[in-house]
Amino acid sequence: MNPELARLGHVALETPDLDGSLEFFRDAVGFEEVERDGDTSYLRAVDEFDHHSIVLSEADEAGVDHVGWQTRKPEYLGAFEEALEERDIDVTWIDDGEELGQGEAYRFTTPTGHEFEFYYEMEKPDPPAERRSKLKNKTYSRTTTNPIAPKRIDHVQLWDPAANDFREWLQEALNFRVQERYDRKDGSRWGTFLSANGNKIEAAVIEDEDPANDPALHHIAYKVDTADDLFDAHDAMNEHGIPTDGIGQHSISRGKFLYVRDPVSGHRIEFNAGGYLVFDPEWETIEWQEGDLEDRQWIGQIESKARVNY
Repeated sequence: MNPELARLGHVALETPDLDGSLEFFRDAVGFEEVERDGDTSYLRAVDEFDHHSIVLSEADEAGVDHVGWQTRKPEYLGAFEEALEERDIDVTWIDDGEELGQGEAYRFTTPTGHEFEFYYEMEKPDPPAERRSKLKNKTYSRTTTNPIAPKRIDHVQLWDPAANDFREWLQEALNFRVQERYDRKDGSRWGTFLSANGNKIEAAVIEDEDPANDPALHHIAYKVDTADDLFDAHDAMNEHGIPTDGIGQHSISRGKFLYVRDPVSGHRIEFNAGGYLVFDPEWETIEWQEGDLEDRQWIGQIESKARVNY
């Protein structure tokens, strides 16, 4: 059996002040709070059916608890467990419902230090009746949501001093596919842009230039419809007094972006528009070399490399 992942599902974050962070994630950005359990809030975007794509828990300091990936079939949980154990990676099983809305799962640490979770089952709760869309293929009525709220989770960017080891492991152990890559002039790799399901970039693995740094999460990207939404989101952040962290267009992935950070925890959300999908089974990795991006539609930039550790 060759197990497969279906997609990036959710990210579990930690914050020193849950209510303060909810003012950013829920009130400013527009995520929907599906459920609250003590010091943990379960959030989703306005077009998501799953119970959550962000778990936000209060802790002593900001951190990343895990990145969650859904398997394509329930039996792939066991198949991946066997594959991980063959590589001397221990897994810790999580009971059904321990993470609210989610079936049984397990968590493990990748060889370079990223915390992952694999699961298959996730509840799909309806919104409150007064907020439910009349369309069966939508969750929330847009008349009741934050007008700039993002629609669905898209990708994560992960930083790692041993990024090459990490991306090789993702390919060999978890069957990720490389969609694009960026190499420096000396031939070393700066960034690898991978897909769990083969359809789009879901994990951008970036080499941290300081070998003393721990593996970290740079941002979680969520989709919006058009580039106009990025400017509306920028206006909304200004209204809430939240500074933005860069706006523009990537050459890699062709995505347009606006980055914003929670002032309390430092966790970064990317509003992302555009990009492309890949359905070609014979797709050849797009290879960028240092110097390529200067004259290939790169517009704007991110203003901070700050990221949050596990």
